[in-house]
This record gives sequence, structure tokens and C-alpha cells, in this order.
Amino acid sequence: MMPKGVEHLAQWASLPENRSARTAVERVADCVVGRQLRSLTLPARLTVNPLFLHGPAGVGKTHLVAGLAARVVERCPGLSAVILTAGDFDRDHAESPADLAAARQADFVAVEDVHRLSAGAVEPVVQLLDRSLARQVQLVFTAAVGPALLERLPARLTSRLASGLIVGIESLSPASRLLFLQDRVARRGMKVEPGVLEWLAERVGGSGRQLEGAVVRLEALTRLHGGSPGVEIVAESFRADADTRRATVERIAQGVGRYFRVEPRRLQERDRSRQAILPRQVGMYLARRLTDLSLDQIGAYFGGRDHSTVLHACRKVELALSADLALSGAVRQLQADLV
Repeated sequence: MMPKGVEHLAQWASLPENRSARTAVERVADCVVGRQLRSLTLPARLTVNPLFLHGPAGVGKTHLVAGLAARVVERCPGLSAVILTAGDFDRDHAESPADLAAARQADFVAVEDVHRLSAGAVEPVVQLLDRSLARQVQLVFTAAVGPALLERLPARLTSRLASGLIVGIESLSPASRLLFLQDRVARRGMKVEPGVLEWLAERVGGSGRQLEGAVVRLEALTRLHGGSPGVEIVAESFRADADTRRATVERIAQGVGRYFRVEPRRLQERDRSRQAILPRQVGMYLARRLTDLSLDQIGAYFGGRDHSTVLHACRKVELALSADLALSGAVRQLQADLV
């Protein structure tokens, strides 16, 4: 029987949005096992330490990390792997001393949700990172955003986090959501009417948790109606969820603010600071692409700006997308979250 962690890795790695992450974790596993067995010589260009996985909640970061740890231990049973969360580094966390002590001796260490690190947790993470790299221990970090956007954390930490391989994971596309739903329905042995899963894949969010919840609700509907419900019944049950998925300028501002760590209200002000200008321009660009609002309506929402300012912002973002990979990834991620 496949270990649960490896099974999770196989499930999530098969999705197109996780292709880069799958390649990265497979390379990490080869590096760790190769060092242990002394039978694999890897050139310096294949260094992936630390590996930094980032993406919004529900895209499978935890599954990938758990699968990677399980794969490493499965291939070399003598290795030890420890997975920590940001909260484990807080001084008032009851289990932190034991967890951190184990991490200092482990062969593989993962720290999840580093964007949630408290100010007091920064130094212990830096020390663990430096000590582990000196011992050639493989490190994996996960966060909602990439190291460059962890503005709340000091440079001495973010520069270390950015020194290895950085891989972004996007929200699932409708096609991937359909594959995910088909897999979960098959695992539960459910019979589903034609068109139901396609309807859900188009309208339920791209988060694995949201999709899991949709399958649970679908199963409950099946029991309630004494058989598999059709598209009309499912649509009625999920109508409120579908409405909340509709792209609006308010949702766009909230998503952009969350991604760039800027209060959404600042995007509606006359704030000309560098921290607010780019997110505001991205918000205008997405509003033009994803809503039916006019340029004047978009400008009115984003601080009372005129249509020429909105048009200039959209053109500026479009030109930057081909040259700025980080911005391109951010816009793709935001757009996937909004549709």
C-alpha cells in the first residue's frame, strides 16, 4: 500500500498547475537520497536548497511537502524528516522545544506558512536555516507569497529564503478542478449525473479545500434526493457559492490587496507611494479584463481617477508582464483566483 504522504504527492503532482512543483520535489528527493547513499553526484547547478513553494491556501503545498517527506523516508528509512509550522517557533507554543530540537538533528526539515511568522520567531528560523545548510540538511519552506513579497519579515531572513529554488503554485484551472472532482467522486464510489461535475468545476473555487467541500455537499444532496441530483438541483444548491465567485471590482481590490500586502482601502485613496501604485495599477488592469465596468467606473472606484489614467495603468501592466516574471505570475494567480 502506498504511504499516505506519497499518495498525496502523486495526487497533487498530476495536476498541470503543480508541474513545476512536482519537478522540484522530485529533484529534492534525489538530492537528499543521493547524499545519503553516496551514489549520486549532483552538479552545483542542481542545488535546490532551500526549496521555497508559494501559492494561495488550498493549492496543495502541504500535500506536496508531506509527500516529499514520505518519499525521502521511504527511499532511505534511516533518514529523519521533521515538518514544522510558523507557530512552532513561538516561545509560548507548548511543543516547540521538542519540535525544534528534533529539527536540529533531522536530515530533512520543512517549515510551513512562513508568512505567519511572528517577529520573535525570525531569529530561531534564521539560526535553524544557517545550521541546517551548514550540515547540508535539505530545507523546504512554504508561504502564501514569494520571498520578495514577505515585506513584514527582515531582509536577513527573506534573502536566505530566496537563495535556493523558488516555485510558485497557481490556483487550479477549471480543467484541473474537473480532474480533481472526478478523482474524489470516484474514490467515494459516487454516481453523478452528466454535466454536474463540469458545472461545479466552472463555478467552485480553485482551492482543494473548496472542491473537497463541494464533493461532500454533493454526496449529501445525493442522500437527500435518494439518488444522483441533476444539474438544475445542484445549481440551485450551489447558487450562492457561484455568485460569490463572480469577479467584481470589490473582490479584485481585496484579492490584490491581500496578495501585495496592502490594505484594499489604500488602493482607493490618492496614495502615490510605491507600495500602493503597482497594486492599484494591477487592480485596474484586472477590473478592465474581468468586469464589464467602463474605464470611468474603474477610475472612480480606484480613487476617483479619470479614464486616461486607467488606460495608462492597464497599458503599463501589459508591457511589464512580458518582462517581469514575478509580476506575470502574480497577475496570473490573481486572475485564476477571481474566475
